[in-house]
Amino acid sequence: MATQRQTLRHLFNGGWSTDFGPNAEVGLSPDGLVRIPFMTTAKNLLFEFDGGPHKMGGTTKLNSTVINSAEQIRGLVDYWRVGLGGTPSQKFIAHTGTIIVESDGDGTFTTVSGATGLADDVIPSYASFDDLLIIASEGDVPKSYDQTTFQTLGTNTPNFSFSEPHKNRLWAAGVPADPSGLYYSPALTASGPAGDWGSVTSGSISIDPGDGDKITALASHKNELWVFKGPYKGSIHRITGSAPTGGDSFARTTFIRGIGAVHQNTIFRFRDDLGFMWSDGSVRSLNATAAFGDFIEAALSRPIRNFLLENVVFSRLNQSWAATIENLDCVLFAVPITSGLFPNAVLCMDYRFEPVRWSYLEALGENDAASCVARMVDTTAQNQAIAMSGGTDGFIRKLFREDRSIDGSLAYTMRAVTPFLNYGDPFVIKTIHSAAIGVRAGGVGSITFGWQSDQRGQQTQAVSQGGGAALDSFLLDTDTLGGSIFQDRFMALETGGEFREIQYEVRNGNADEDLQVTTISTKMTFGPESLEN
Repeated sequence: MATQRQTLRHLFNGGWSTDFGPNAEVGLSPDGLVRIPFMTTAKNLLFEFDGGPHKMGGTTKLNSTVINSAEQIRGLVDYWRVGLGGTPSQKFIAHTGTIIVESDGDGTFTTVSGATGLADDVIPSYASFDDLLIIASEGDVPKSYDQTTFQTLGTNTPNFSFSEPHKNRLWAAGVPADPSGLYYSPALTASGPAGDWGSVTSGSISIDPGDGDKITALASHKNELWVFKGPYKGSIHRITGSAPTGGDSFARTTFIRGIGAVHQNTIFRFRDDLGFMWSDGSVRSLNATAAFGDFIEAALSRPIRNFLLENVVFSRLNQSWAATIENLDCVLFAVPITSGLFPNAVLCMDYRFEPVRWSYLEALGENDAASCVARMVDTTAQNQAIAMSGGTDGFIRKLFREDRSIDGSLAYTMRAVTPFLNYGDPFVIKTIHSAAIGVRAGGVGSITFGWQSDQRGQQTQAVSQGGGAALDSFLLDTDTLGGSIFQDRFMALETGGEFREIQYEVRNGNADEDLQVTTISTKMTFGPESLEN
């Protein structure tokens, strides 16, 4: 067979997958494009809308001094209060050890008056209702906070662990003495004399008592209250109606049996859907469940199922947190892996794509920034909603900062690795001669390009990004950073070599340096067929 030299342009058409195997059967399109269906490694990166990997932003510490002697941050919430005057005020609230602390968003945290001596290492849960922050956990009686007074919630309040506002009432569950009990407050209030949970305008509904499960989560979605049970058999129920009695009285119907939610803090909203994490580590949605039931193949997390099964600490999975970050079109999950007693890893789900795309934000866990995640409004950045995390070291961090370093000093490595590709013909011997990485330059440092042929070890070559400046020395009107330059950075691969299948990797581990990859191009020769093993 005559040899033929050809240029191939590779596009990124999928996210991180641990379940599709190390190879991808992808042939050549007539225009020479190769669409890479997934990545075997996608660390410390997000995705651009064209599908290309983009090095995730760095972190900055919100608080300059450690909170509560470096106790772990167990929960984090953005509490806004409007009040009678109509002027909103904000407090960042965090659980740490046996206390609750607050900040005006400036990084200075003080202990909430009266919020001491609480149960240690509990799972906190938060809800905003009647201008109050409702604070509950599995170890303390429910509390309310109005940015001034921290106190027990109300009269005859059930000892619930989490709550959810719905139809102008506060709904609550997770009562140890009544694990299948769903409670609701009087209309419009849940505290004070009017908020008597024992009055005739409040009440409770039993959700399959004695079925071996307990209520684990609540969510108000599309005019109904969704009730999740677990963590063993699993079931999901719907509460319709708007009042205890009358023509539109509360009623319960069962949505599905076989799956539920692992905890209140793993409920999240995205697109026009409601998502939740189940006790097997899978991430599900109501829309997919309605269409396919508890079929595991319909799970949003199906591409990384093996990673979850092999790494998640299932006995501690109820410690997990989920947070939807709308301006990034992604959901962050803080989960416990390996031997972690608390969340120590952050996974990212980009829901702009169908199917969704996953990546692993490894650097956050490696640098103590993964014990919980939250959506917070940053008043210092024109009230943008940003991602924040609580750390195991007593610090709260803003995530995805422009400087591409951890806390302004530590470097981390973005890695994007393709599966092995044979270009549709494993019989043909190919030879790679040169390569080009299409980038939007984000610095002056180098990109490492790696390729591994068949069973040989990986070879690498570095090429400069060709940008104007590192992020910590950028000068306006002088230097050019990523976003304004798209270019191919070319390499002659003198040690390229022959192969049947080949795998590519792009990585960057330089501090204060961005990297956005759009394409990988290769020049190679398609040679004769060979039956040698």
